[in-house]
Amino acid sequence: MGGIFDRLQDDLDARNNKKGLSPVDLLDMPPDLADLVNQIIRKNGMKLEDVANNLNQSQEEAKQALEKLVDKGYIRRVEVKKEVWYKAQFGRKADKVVSDNIWSKLDNIFKDEPE
Repeated sequence: MGGIFDRLQDDLDARNNKKGLSPVDLLDMPPDLADLVNQIIRKNGMKLEDVANNLNQSQEEAKQALEKLVDKGYIRRVEVKKEVWYKAQFGRKADKVVSDNIWSKLDNIFKDEPE
C-alpha cells in the first residue's frame, strides 16, 4: 500500500468510477452480505478480523466474501495506519452529460457577434 499521494489518486479514481454501492444493491444481496455491508457502513470500515468475528467465519472465508464485494465495487480496501480496512464504496450519481460540441457552438456564437 502506498503513501498519501497513492491514496489521493485512489480516491480520485474512485470518484471517477461510476460503479459502487446503491440502496438497490443492498436489497438484491443475500441477507448475510447485506448485514455485513450495513455494519461496514455504520462503523465507517472494518478490519478483516472484525469481519471474520462478525460472520463467525475463519479469516480466509471472510476474506473470500470481502473480495467478492471488492470485485463488484461495493467495498474497497483502504490502508489506515498500516492496517487494511474495508470501507463501503458508494456509487456516484451520473453526471449530467454536456454535449461534445458545446465549445464549437459557443465559438460560433462569439464569432457571429460584431466587435
